[in-house]
Amino acid sequence: MQPIHLAFLWHQHQPFYKDRVEGRYVLPWVRLHAIKDYIGMLLVLREWPGIRCTINLVPSLIVQIQDYADGAAEDDALRMTRYSAADLSEEDCGYILRHFFAGNPDRLIRGIRRYNELFEQRNAAIKNKTSPAKAFSTQDYRDMQVWATLSWFHPLVVESDAVLTALWSKGRDFSEADKAAMLERQDHTIRRVLPLHAELSDTGQIELSTTPFYHPILPLLCNPESAREALPDLPMPERRSDFAPDAREQVQRAMTLHKKVLGHPPLGLWPSEGSVGMDMLPAIRGCGFRWIATDEGILGRSADVDLSRNESGILNSPDALYQPYALPGDDLPAIVFRDRALSDAIGFDYHRGDPEPGAENFVWRVQESAQRCTGGPRLVSVILDGENPWDYYGKAGLTFLRALYSRIEACPEIVTTRLSDFVEQHPPEQSLERLAAGSWIHSNFAIWIGEAEDRAAWSLLAEARDAVAARAEQSPPLAPDLLARAWEQIYIAEGSDWCWWFGSHNTSAQDYLFDRLFRSHLANAYSLIGKPPPPALAHPIGKPDSPIAVTPPGRWLAVVVNGRIDDSNEWDGAGHLHAGQAGSSMHRAAEPMVTDLYYGVSADTFWLRMDTGGPFPDRVDEPTSMTVHLSSPQSFSMVSEALSVPHPAFRILDAQGGEVGRPSAARADVLEIGCPLNLLAASPEDEIQFSVEITRAGALIQRLPNDGVVVVRNPASR
Repeated sequence: MQPIHLAFLWHQHQPFYKDRVEGRYVLPWVRLHAIKDYIGMLLVLREWPGIRCTINLVPSLIVQIQDYADGAAEDDALRMTRYSAADLSEEDCGYILRHFFAGNPDRLIRGIRRYNELFEQRNAAIKNKTSPAKAFSTQDYRDMQVWATLSWFHPLVVESDAVLTALWSKGRDFSEADKAAMLERQDHTIRRVLPLHAELSDTGQIELSTTPFYHPILPLLCNPESAREALPDLPMPERRSDFAPDAREQVQRAMTLHKKVLGHPPLGLWPSEGSVGMDMLPAIRGCGFRWIATDEGILGRSADVDLSRNESGILNSPDALYQPYALPGDDLPAIVFRDRALSDAIGFDYHRGDPEPGAENFVWRVQESAQRCTGGPRLVSVILDGENPWDYYGKAGLTFLRALYSRIEACPEIVTTRLSDFVEQHPPEQSLERLAAGSWIHSNFAIWIGEAEDRAAWSLLAEARDAVAARAEQSPPLAPDLLARAWEQIYIAEGSDWCWWFGSHNTSAQDYLFDRLFRSHLANAYSLIGKPPPPALAHPIGKPDSPIAVTPPGRWLAVVVNGRIDDSNEWDGAGHLHAGQAGSSMHRAAEPMVTDLYYGVSADTFWLRMDTGGPFPDRVDEPTSMTVHLSSPQSFSMVSEALSVPHPAFRILDAQGGEVGRPSAARADVLEIGCPLNLLAASPEDEIQFSVEITRAGALIQRLPNDGVVVVRNPASR
């Protein structure tokens, strides 16, 4: 029997959590996976130099890792960790209690005595509705700050680091100096991640492959109709745009970054979510890739092959799956198909039992498959996430991987290989006449375009892309830097991760953050080209994170618009929204420009007042602009491009961008606006819904509320 070639592809990917305009990271998962999985996978491999594999690094992940390595990234949780525990506000404490126990409790919390003690105490406080100030001490919060990061370090990192080992041994009653030392070791660890990938690539132990830059679904960019190949009755988005040029751009950018950071161009491509189809082939033609990969289900839909399995999950006729194929057309790479059962066994099954039997079962299944092969040489492709599974394994998967690699290395029937090596040494013997459209999930694109929320996101994206493309053709020309940054926002919004969390397919406690971040990228694109974002971007596509806590108007208002509070009764009874109540996401590092928003109506006027916690001019500089989005009873926008003048000029624009009038406005101690209701096509009985966005130099710096809208009901009609 010929040896069977086993190719592992570990896919490393996280959503793009950075707002490129604002420069802020929303979630900490790149940082935490960097100190656990991205470094840990390589450290384990170094113990087994005979093991060859492929590691796929998504370019947008590389960018984020590099940001952290350069000290240019700070997510909200990291910022909250840096605060002195003695200086935490009640709002800070609430953030920590909500977000600092986000790891898998069974693997990252319960096995740590002090961390689990705090976890149970936190759960009891939530159940009993106890105030954080009464339930926890300063020392408790400091220990939470430390363990929320310390628990994520890979065991091999801890074992080789005296500082981290000492902190684990100490276990509790950490000092601010302890916390600072831990954060320094975190920075040191993250700085090792990319160089270690390059090192193992240079030695030949690993191959580094890539994915389109921001992880878009290439076939959907090239042709949304390709989704109907597997789902014929699937509705399409209402708004369409020509995304096909972006598909090639996403591939080319990936290749450029890979070569710049890792030293050489990639030879392999893992299309985002294993998504392939005939329509995406032009985007990869002539790029120099030796291979692309996807799921066995795509082979089953592309060719007449037998992929049936016996009761043990072994392929009855493995030859068809265990070989590369030539794609239809010239100057295209070979395509390989993953063994779904073996890949999913590592991703979803083996963590449920002891590592040793799991590793033994995997090797047995590969050996059984090899015995059924009649031709040769044969390639078993095992492709799965390289970070998420280890959240469910003990010791971040260390024990399992050691057991797996040791058994493979001791097995003469199995030879591990890098995908490029195999395809170069054993070119395809068979060709596909056509490549079915689909992904590695159910062999279709339902997750990314299958529900109404997905299609709404695609329509908003298409509208924004058309706006940027149109501005690129208009005179006078937009500054090249602004246009490039606007296109960057579009490319980011094309990523697959946003629609992953829309609809009912997948859900998490952070769904609203992905929703908000997607819309902020599109809003940024509009701001960068000098256009107000459409009112639809003010509303969550999915569900908002929480109800907005506001004080509704109590009576009609009578305001003199002069920017001063001359009469304390002038705004008495107004509706009120405090910046700290604008939503559940709290970013204390950047103090909001507007601290309080007051609003209300009279028989003929809609009134707004904005306070900054001091004289309004002190908080406003020249490039600051403001847009008030009104979405009910009809869509209008009140836009001012210069808040730095005593009487800022607001223009009222209808949904088509035409000016319909101007409200009165003045700023001195505060900013006051009075807008006649008839200019908004509203009557005193109508419900008004609005939100406020403030931008500086094209960047969104504040939104009130963070999500959704403020609802104004006429007090006289209640």
